[in-house]
Amino acid sequence: MFHLLYIFLRALIIFYCITIGGSFNAFYIENKLYFIGPFSTGHFYIDLKDVSLENGTIYTTQWIPLASPDYIKSNNPFIGGNSNKKIFFIDISSYGLYVDTFNTELNEWKLNNSYKGLPNGNSITDLTNSWITNETTGISYSFRGSTYTGVVIFDTINFAWINSTSSPQNLYPKSSLIFGCVPVLLSNGQILYIGGDPDRINQPLMSGILTYDSIKDSWQINNTTGKAPEERNKHTAVLASDERVIIYGGKSILNKSLPAIPNLAVLDTSKTPFEWSTPIEENSIGFLNGHTSIMVKNYMITTFGTNSTEKGINIGTVENIYKLDTSNLSNYKWSLLSNFDDKSIPISKSNSSQISPITPIQPNSASDNASFDNFVITKLSTRWIVTILAIVIIFACLLIFFIYKFIQNKK
Repeated sequence: MFHLLYIFLRALIIFYCITIGGSFNAFYIENKLYFIGPFSTGHFYIDLKDVSLENGTIYTTQWIPLASPDYIKSNNPFIGGNSNKKIFFIDISSYGLYVDTFNTELNEWKLNNSYKGLPNGNSITDLTNSWITNETTGISYSFRGSTYTGVVIFDTINFAWINSTSSPQNLYPKSSLIFGCVPVLLSNGQILYIGGDPDRINQPLMSGILTYDSIKDSWQINNTTGKAPEERNKHTAVLASDERVIIYGGKSILNKSLPAIPNLAVLDTSKTPFEWSTPIEENSIGFLNGHTSIMVKNYMITTFGTNSTEKGINIGTVENIYKLDTSNLSNYKWSLLSNFDDKSIPISKSNSSQISPITPIQPNSASDNASFDNFVITKLSTRWIVTILAIVIIFACLLIFFIYKFIQNKK
């Protein structure tokens, strides 16, 4: 019985960490690859300055922890600023709307920055959806998930909210919702919203790409040619230098217990209309969902999330960092970039005392250092610890009840 209880709790913890806990966001700034976790204790970076992605070298240096104030929220931060060296955090609480920043050049946090204006709409709770930044203009955009409200816009240079006057409500039934679509900004200013889980929308999202023109402040649907991949969410989409959009992983919308097929797909936006293709995938790392991807030169760096190749309680959490060589247009090849199991990150456990610790970067307005322990696996907030304890108590009560009924029936 204790074994069953262990299985139940393990499955619950994994479900929270991967599904509810949120995923990492990645930013490539000045040869450093930053990973910002869904909690204040999960941030770190790796320095790729002297690392060649082309020769198959495995990154063995330490993953450097990045401390932050405990009350910083990191749901979908975004890059910005004059030289795109700041990471922005939109912090929403019962006290109001805050804009916090981390300056990667100065290694400095600045909290509660002043800003001009307010985002349009009656609700600010939807500002935690994915953001995309035009690194030329410093303007960031976030689709609120509703065809009625459209996008919210923030000027990261002048710290000002800009109100869009358009929405895609004429393209879909009124007040339709799209959850989990991934934004990709093309060089012409168009933002493609790839995939997602639609509500009250009957038309496919992968063969008809919802598109926002950030220059004209207008919406359209870009129909595609080729065999469109399966509808999905919990996937990633990144832009290569030649305007290819690389889609990877995700869960099927039709059958949420299965991975979306194909695992890897490419949308060529240099063609009119856009064209889908499915390249060969060498050394596959599995069917991932809830992972993080970012383009660095000709490589898509991917890590974390869930490996759907494993089933049931053995569902796999992805801990290593991988790179996908996309230079061959018809044959993409995976290889390992950095191995979590090499214990190159500092861990303050008794069985890891031989690892010399790294002093994390200190926030300029926080008194406590953020712990880096178990940033991949242990992401439980206080409210979820309470929830798990409550479930354990309920489980124990049910167990006692069934044992009592069993004894009564034996009599």
